[in-house]
Amino acid sequence: QLAGVLVTQGKLDPALGEYSEVLRASPRDATAHFRMALALAQQQDTPRAIEHYRAALAARPGFVDALNNLAWTLATHPDPQFRNGVEAVLLAERACRLTDHRQALMVGTLAAAYAEAGRFPEAVAAAERAKALAEKTNDQDAAATNARLLELYRSSQPYRDTP
Repeated sequence: QLAGVLVTQGKLDPALGEYSEVLRASPRDATAHFRMALALAQQQDTPRAIEHYRAALAARPGFVDALNNLAWTLATHPDPQFRNGVEAVLLAERACRLTDHRQALMVGTLAAAYAEAGRFPEAVAAAERAKALAEKTNDQDAAATNARLLELYRSSQPYRDTP
């Protein structure tokens, strides 16, 4: 809990130290690995963030948020050494299956993964679904984001996240 408070205060280095302590005591703590990955991603330490997302999934294979975040990273990272469209699709499809394709965030990640894998017709269909899901829940920000991404996918371009 202390690490979470430190993250919200922007004190990432001390938070990482706290997560490390938790993981020393409980190396298979999926939540601690996931939160460590989030903090590392905020510090733009992509290799270590990916490592901790993978550790979270090894400890809890159905950890939907870890599936989604790792898929997003592998699909959209600006540095090509971290992208893997095929793996991103597998992870995102799994997250969508686990959530019955009803969460705009997960379906939007699937769209980005399809685009990275060069599967643009599927990316367009998934982005349209993500936009509709966001509109249905009155999440205007997510709807607008998916509308912008939809235009990229329609022009056969993948999305690149900005650090």
